[in-house]
Amino acid sequence: MEIFGILWQEVIMRPMINSLALLYQLLFSNFGISIIVFTVLIRLAMIPLTVRQTRQMKKMQSIQPKLKAIQDKYKGKKGDARRQMSSETMGLYKEAGVSPVGCLGPMIIQMPIWIGFYRAILRTMPSTPEGMANLSDLFYSWNPAITAVPFDSQFLGLSLVDLVSAAAMPWNYALPVLVGASMFLQQKMTTNPTTDPRQRQTNQMMLWMMPIMFGAFTWQFPAGLAVYILFSNIVGVVIQYYVSGKQPIELFGRSYLGTDESRALRVKELAAMASGESEPTPDPEESDEDDQSTEVLGKDSRRSDRNRSRRTGRRTRRRRNKGN
Repeated sequence: MEIFGILWQEVIMRPMINSLALLYQLLFSNFGISIIVFTVLIRLAMIPLTVRQTRQMKKMQSIQPKLKAIQDKYKGKKGDARRQMSSETMGLYKEAGVSPVGCLGPMIIQMPIWIGFYRAILRTMPSTPEGMANLSDLFYSWNPAITAVPFDSQFLGLSLVDLVSAAAMPWNYALPVLVGASMFLQQKMTTNPTTDPRQRQTNQMMLWMMPIMFGAFTWQFPAGLAVYILFSNIVGVVIQYYVSGKQPIELFGRSYLGTDESRALRVKELAAMASGESEPTPDPEESDEDDQSTEVLGKDSRRSDRNRSRRTGRRTRRRRNKGN
């Protein structure tokens, strides 16, 4: 376990602390601006992951009708049929180049960043002499920011090391609301439409649960971490807006932002869903992949039927042999 502590210290904590301290030195001794710039740099570094996530989500959306067909095929069946359904589903994922976990990449990567950032804020601006001594050990020898210790934690009337709940009005209520609202907006942009009622219900639950949960958690976060999450969400919305083709943002039944083409496409998708059509409007680039996926799915289905027939024949012959 000691090796994990060393990796956490050297790979997460020290780079974060030194980056924040160096930005503080360069950005007019303002720790709030340092956090915002640090947030932007982290989100820009994660653009390749965001692009990959967007592509994965589009592919997941394109194979939803095939997934539903597999589920309907084995509905109510158990035993070997359930294993065969799992096998066909994984085969469909593999053929389409989709990883169910791939859609969660940026969220999974950000969790250790949030935890590390929480610790980095507390250790960069310690409140005790012992903490100040430990901070000097975490600086790289080349970092000139060591001469600026102790750092000023004030930003727009906030103490960035204190909990949001201890902040003065209106920040103690405004920050949780802003974090929740920005996360809702980001979730709204990254949630793809689906014709599956269960998936639609899950998406709707996540759309509201995540913002409310993080808004409540923010109440007990240091204000510096709340600022990081808020600007991370804002930058994420801007990146998603361009990465996903300037898709529209739907709020309360009306589409905002996006381009005329993306809004028109969304209106067409909603009309198709309302009329009960199961197949969403495919992208031209993905039509060939869909045809190939359909062909492979048909081959897999026929192969599974032949295998099932062989197994049934072998069982019948065994029974006859036993009877004889």
